[in-house]
Amino acid sequence: MTDPEVVVVGAGPHGLTAAAALLGADPGLRGRLLVADPAPWLAGWDARFARLELPVLRSACVHHPAPAPYALLDWARARGRTAELTGPVGSPGTGLFADFCRWLVTRSGLAGARVPAAVTRLRPRDDGRVEVTVGRRRVRAGAVVLAAGGARPHVPVPRARHSDRVRLSAVRPGQRVVVVGGGLTAGHLALRAADRGARVLLVVRAPLRARLMDVDAGWLGRELPGYAALPPAERAAAARRARPGTVPAAVRDALLGSGSVQVRQGTVARTAPGCVQLADGATVATDHLWLGTGSRFDVRAHPVTAGLATDVPVEVVDGLPVLGPDLSWGGTRVFLTGGLAALELGPAARGLAGARMAAERYTEAVTGVAPARRQYPAPTRSAGAAAPAARVGSPVCPTSPACR
Repeated sequence: MTDPEVVVVGAGPHGLTAAAALLGADPGLRGRLLVADPAPWLAGWDARFARLELPVLRSACVHHPAPAPYALLDWARARGRTAELTGPVGSPGTGLFADFCRWLVTRSGLAGARVPAAVTRLRPRDDGRVEVTVGRRRVRAGAVVLAAGGARPHVPVPRARHSDRVRLSAVRPGQRVVVVGGGLTAGHLALRAADRGARVLLVVRAPLRARLMDVDAGWLGRELPGYAALPPAERAAAARRARPGTVPAAVRDALLGSGSVQVRQGTVARTAPGCVQLADGATVATDHLWLGTGSRFDVRAHPVTAGLATDVPVEVVDGLPVLGPDLSWGGTRVFLTGGLAALELGPAARGLAGARMAAERYTEAVTGVAPARRQYPAPTRSAGAAAPAARVGSPVCPTSPACR
């Protein structure tokens, strides 16, 4: 294995976004860019959507791994598949999105760029390069984009099965299912269990809240300059507040209108085999207890980021590292994307929009090529002060009359 110029850690949607953006900015990186992941491209992503039987992404069709915002729309139009873009923002069906990503991997020449091995350590060197342990080998890269690691399931209820481990196929007619959570995953699990003939109790902390996306659109633009000016602790708190459990209006209406799903506000106080006791004292028998409570990001939750924090200490707030405006770790050539970059990118960091936001930052830092047109605000900082850059417009929703 020869030393690559760039290593992308992770072959999920953030990794594909990174690889496609870097090659788009600097085609000379072809053959000098390595993607490290034991699993094939988007294998974990596809498996999760299939296991939870999620038919549609909760994102607009302008949020995807290709550099051009309208690439997915153009690809669907060219293949007569625009019917698979649904709702007011053209949310893509899971099959359409998977096929588009496979096409992007092939078109970008990335099929052979992936090494089927895990990265176990990143060690920034004094000469500015980064020593990367990939499987049993070590390479020295000019830059690394860390697009995996740091997330762990949030499990607030003992003896419960987190959505990462739920198997809907295990549900039988007449069984009793308790689902905890007020977001889309919890709501979807409740509806799919009901479809299988189960009696479902959905336990939510607050009344069901309807929202088209999991994060308000303002967090892709107008909210970011003010966010960037906040101290890190206030940014962490703002990011948490911006992501309460929400569901699209159609899912909320389906839950409230279902004769097989009871929505009950409260919390789980304790569990025992075959039953759940709620905080109000009610005891509910159950055959399945599931958590749709999401995941949390923490630099200590993954050996790679934990080791990096030991080698190059940075400020950490609520598990999140304080990064440079270009998403670099402690001034090194290691750049982060995904949920661990939330203190820089805001609450949308973990999603597909966040992947695109991140790519604009680190791609310019890695390649030296500035974006032809910025979609998202990018702050610049001097002597620790935040000075947000002016916003340049984001792409218009393709279903809007103003589109293109």
